Amino acid sequence: MQFGMREEFAYVECSKCGCLQIVEVPFDLSKYYPDNYYSYMVDGPSLEHPKNGIRSVRAKVIIKILSRHYFSNKNVLGAWVAERSSLAGDYPYWVTHQKLNLGLHSNSSILDVGCGKGKLLLDLGLLGFSNLMGIDPFIKEDVIYQNGVRVLSKNLEDLDREFDLVMLHHSFEHMPEPLATLRKAYQLVKPGHYLLVRIPLAGSYAWRKYGVNWAALDAPRHLYLHTAESIRILASQSGFEVAEVVYDATGFAHWGSELYLKDIPLTDERSPWGNRNQEIFSKEELAQFIELDENLNQAGEADSAAFYLYKR
Repeated sequence: MQFGMREEFAYVECSKCGCLQIVEVPFDLSKYYPDNYYSYMVDGPSLEHPKNGIRSVRAKVIIKILSRHYFSNKNVLGAWVAERSSLAGDYPYWVTHQKLNLGLHSNSSILDVGCGKGKLLLDLGLLGFSNLMGIDPFIKEDVIYQNGVRVLSKNLEDLDREFDLVMLHHSFEHMPEPLATLRKAYQLVKPGHYLLVRIPLAGSYAWRKYGVNWAALDAPRHLYLHTAESIRILASQSGFEVAEVVYDATGFAHWGSELYLKDIPLTDERSPWGNRNQEIFSKEELAQFIELDENLNQAGEADSAAFYLYKR
């Protein structure tokens, strides 16, 4: 339904952990990743501050203080700057809202798996990181940016070096062999460092409410829809420890699922996905969806979360 294809696919639900799995993977998945698939549409940073002097000396100093505070060493100066600088808002929540010390510095090696054309990596480059790599098997060719960010048309199995941080931002659910993927990721994460996995969650309030119209089901691209329990099982089997879970839903699943109930694709011109002037939902309704997810995040019932998996 993202593109309005309206094809149907069967899934099975694990009676032990609640994980959903597609019964038959389409022979050619590439047709479901067209050129206008959202992660391929952006090949530049999304931060607004580059237009407003993020490269200035003052901004670079602030970024250095904030990066040290968020990634490696929380401190009084960093906390003070974070409360007062608008640049703090450019740091992804999965850094600012977690309790862990990721132990990163400006030259830390960071790998983003299933990164599309690398928008997130470009943002991290603007935030002071210089050793950034992404891989995505569905891009047609490698992309090398002027700032040194590399996005390679490769699979995880093609890599054989270690990284300070490996990230899977809503890509893990697209992979056909979850356990093999985590075991390979374990080989790529340096001891004492983390694998960050952000995924939609089955077993959540939105899944129970909307069922097959749950927007985050996203058949057939999502081959597995995990639960917190299935991630804990996979982490244990692959050698990782679940160090922290942060629920991070933003309201999308509710309005997206409501669209599907109306038989309206996500990419339809009437959808809030790409039309700020859409008239299907009022501003108040969209705000209510966000508020609902904020409450579900707090209750651990939201349909999206970030898992920090630690390698000893």
